[in-house]
Amino acid sequence: LERNITPILMGGTGSRSEFEEQPDFMPDCYESGTMNTGGIAGLGGGVNFVLKKGIEEIRAREEQLTSLFIEGITSIPGIRVYGCRDRCDRIPVVSFTVDGVDPGEAALELDEQFDILSRPGLHCAPSAHKTIGSYPLGTIRFSFGYFNTDGQVHSAVDAVYQISKRGCPLRSVIKYGGTIYETH
Repeated sequence: LERNITPILMGGTGSRSEFEEQPDFMPDCYESGTMNTGGIAGLGGGVNFVLKKGIEEIRAREEQLTSLFIEGITSIPGIRVYGCRDRCDRIPVVSFTVDGVDPGEAALELDEQFDILSRPGLHCAPSAHKTIGSYPLGTIRFSFGYFNTDGQVHSAVDAVYQISKRGCPLRSVIKYGGTIYETH
């Protein structure tokens, strides 16, 4: 019965590395490739970290970072944040648009000029973007995690501000984190 089962994909040949074909004897015939030992160890490390820190501490940190970011970018004219503003009612993901700036162009500038990665576009959810009114360009999406720093969030807010200056037709002064910004 076991010999009627064939692998979908074959990789290395395990015990018979000198051959291109999988061995035809048990158990070697099921030992294609090498186990993802690094991935298994990483998963174990991640689980141990969560158990040590606790979900509550991790969640609180993500909420803090998300609130800091939303507070910063909503103080910039021409920024529209989608979703609930209450950090308790959202995950640490923020989607927004910058008036007059294509989300793809903004994400490219964030990457190339500020070394900040974001995800632009429709996020494989065109119907959701139609519902919130950001179709067909989509939004810019930032995601925060436990290991992000407050300084990284402040840098991200500053970068969004810099990008907004070229797309926002309003001229005003805003203050965030002790810094005064003027929009053009």
